[in-house]
Amino acid sequence: MKGLNDLKYAGFLAFSCGVLLAAASPAQAQQASPTDDLDAIIDTANDPDAALRLAREQSDTGDLIAAAATMERALLAQPGAATTRLRLYYVTTLCRLDDRARAQIELAKINPAQIDEGDWRIAVDACGALERPTGVAAAPRALAGKLAIGFAYDTDALGALSVAFNFPGLGSVADDDFSFIAAGQIDGRVALGQSYLYGGLWGQTKNALGPSGLDYQIGAVRAGYGRQTGGFGFSLGGVVEHARLQGAPFVTEYGGQAEMAVTTGRTGRIALRGEAVRQDYVGSLPFFSRNGGRYDLAIDYSATTRRNAQWVIGAAVEDKTADTDYLGYRGARVYSAFRQPIGHAGGYGALSSTIRFVDFRDALFITDRQETRFFTRAALGMPIFGNGFGVEGGVSHTRRDYNQASFLRDYDSFGVDVQLVWNFGK
Repeated sequence: MKGLNDLKYAGFLAFSCGVLLAAASPAQAQQASPTDDLDAIIDTANDPDAALRLAREQSDTGDLIAAAATMERALLAQPGAATTRLRLYYVTTLCRLDDRARAQIELAKINPAQIDEGDWRIAVDACGALERPTGVAAAPRALAGKLAIGFAYDTDALGALSVAFNFPGLGSVADDDFSFIAAGQIDGRVALGQSYLYGGLWGQTKNALGPSGLDYQIGAVRAGYGRQTGGFGFSLGGVVEHARLQGAPFVTEYGGQAEMAVTTGRTGRIALRGEAVRQDYVGSLPFFSRNGGRYDLAIDYSATTRRNAQWVIGAAVEDKTADTDYLGYRGARVYSAFRQPIGHAGGYGALSSTIRFVDFRDALFITDRQETRFFTRAALGMPIFGNGFGVEGGVSHTRRDYNQASFLRDYDSFGVDVQLVWNFGK
């Protein structure tokens, strides 16, 4: 059942590529991009100053819609006092887009004591008669998320959650299948000046419609505290995750997460994040127990281009201990993702990829086992219905290569999926 980790990596990386998170927090260490969500890594939203610089550049080139989108993401992630200048420039941009009703709503959220007079004059020039705010809005909060539901097809669904021996004369068994898929992520935060409290839920399910037995559910909840000061930020919190496999409980893990991040250049961001959790597996026996710890440390660099494309590249090391020593492992991975807006209607293209190497611990009379795992997904999305709804189609490739001494058969599968997606929250 080792394939569950691969599916967790793949599902989270592909899904979170489209999520604009409200909180900057460390992510699931076993997921392809350790974080809550990849857009929280690749977005400039966690640095209001960088977002303001980018928005001004976009406005100077006449792309007011892109400038507004840049500021919306930043205000979602950092709704507190540190974004006063950003919010006022957002008001200015909304007036230039002739959206005065929204401009008035945003203006009411600004603390008048923090308004720069030069910025105020620019806003008045764009908006005309503008009533200066007289008070501070209620404590800022943010809630955002993404829900997706659809269907998938895999050329080898049978091997996704299982391994097969590779002995001479033993033929391979593969079973393609269609599956129902669903995933969701909700993230929220409450600003406390330059600090914030964050919390989030994440989950996914894949249920075979045929005989392959590809059936699993994974869910996680996390909460913690963070602080953003200028170009430096950190967060610290706890996480609990539970996985079910083929209709039965499989593993529960609980522990802590931490992240430190610093902005570089115009929109760059370097993040260091770690996770340490305890894992308890159902059905463990004294002589065969996966129970133990899991530790993960990752570093990545992300940026946003002038065309609002987002990208990230990173690397990580991981270690798992187990009561039965040879069920533990050490590993490393590299990952990347890219997301490019297409047109002005909200369409996008996305590409994500992970390469992960796992070396299980050696033990007397136990064959040496090493795995190299590959996952790549490309997707196109387009809005429908409005109000954050869209449809996304993707193609993917998953592969596991085993060393010859393990006597295990390599796994290779192509997949296709189509999903109805709803992005919500501000």
